[in-house]
Amino acid sequence: MSAGETGRTQQPLLTEAVMFFSDQGISREMLFPEFEALLDGLVAAPECADETIEAVFLQINHRLHVRAAVFFTLDFDMDGYVNRLWNMPLRQLAEKAGRGPDMGGGPIRLACLGFCTASAYLPGMWKPGQRGGKADLSLIKQAVTRNALGILGEDEEARAVLESDKLQMAAEDAWYGGNPVPVGEAAATVADPTAELDALKAAHAGEVAEYLGQIMELNSRLSVQEQIHRQQLAALREEHAEQLAVGQGELLDIKQELAEQQRLNALMRRELSRLQNRTAADTG
Repeated sequence: MSAGETGRTQQPLLTEAVMFFSDQGISREMLFPEFEALLDGLVAAPECADETIEAVFLQINHRLHVRAAVFFTLDFDMDGYVNRLWNMPLRQLAEKAGRGPDMGGGPIRLACLGFCTASAYLPGMWKPGQRGGKADLSLIKQAVTRNALGILGEDEEARAVLESDKLQMAAEDAWYGGNPVPVGEAAATVADPTAELDALKAAHAGEVAEYLGQIMELNSRLSVQEQIHRQQLAALREEHAEQLAVGQGELLDIKQELAEQQRLNALMRRELSRLQNRTAADTG
C-alpha cells in the first residue's frame, strides 16, 4: 500500500453537498462546487427569488453515510441571486460541531440553531424537525441513499457488491435451457409482495421512530442548554442590578456631599459679606 493509500485510509475522502428544503421536503440537491457558483453570483435560482431558504451543508463518506451536517438559512434577492452579505464558514462549523445523532454511520457532527458553539452564527441557522409527517434527518438520509448526486465509492466497495457469495445463481442446467423448475418450487422462491411491502413498512416505521427518538433527545439537550443560558442570563441581570444599586447609592452620597458643600459655601459667603460690611463701617 502506497503512502497516498495509507493517508486515504486514515482520513477518508468526504464529499461535500448542500440540500435545500421546502415545505414538502428536500427541493434541491447539489454538490458544493455548484453551491459555490450560487454564492459567487455566477448562476441564479429563480425558484428561490425573494425567499429565505432552509438548507443543510453535508459531508458524506464513500459509504453514503452522513458524517457532518450544518443547518443554515440562505437569503435570495428578487432575481434569485444569493444575498451578497451572506457569509458563513460552513466547513469550520462542521469541523467544530458537537456530537449529533447516528444517521447510519455513527454519530455525526451537528451544528444547528441552539446547538452550536459559535453563537455569532446562530441567527443564520435553523433547527431540524419534521415536515409532511417525516423527520428532516430521515429525509436527508433517504436523499443521500438515493445518491442522486452520483457520489462514487472506493473500488473495494464496488467489488463487494459483486461478490459471488452475495449473488443468487441459477442451477447449471438452467443456463442452457434444461429442465424447468417445477411450478411449486418456483412459486416458493418468489417473495410474497404483500409480505415484502409489510416488511418495508415496518422498516420505515422503525426508522421514523428512531429518528423521532433522536430528535426528542436533541430537543431535550437543547432545552437543557436553553435553561442553562436563561439561568446565566438571570445571574447576569441580578449582578447588573446589584452593581446598578451600588452605583446609584454612591451617586446619592455624592449628591448629598455636594449639597452640604454648597450649603457651607453659602454660609461662608454670607459670613464674608458681613465681615466686609463691618470693616467698611469701621473705616468710615
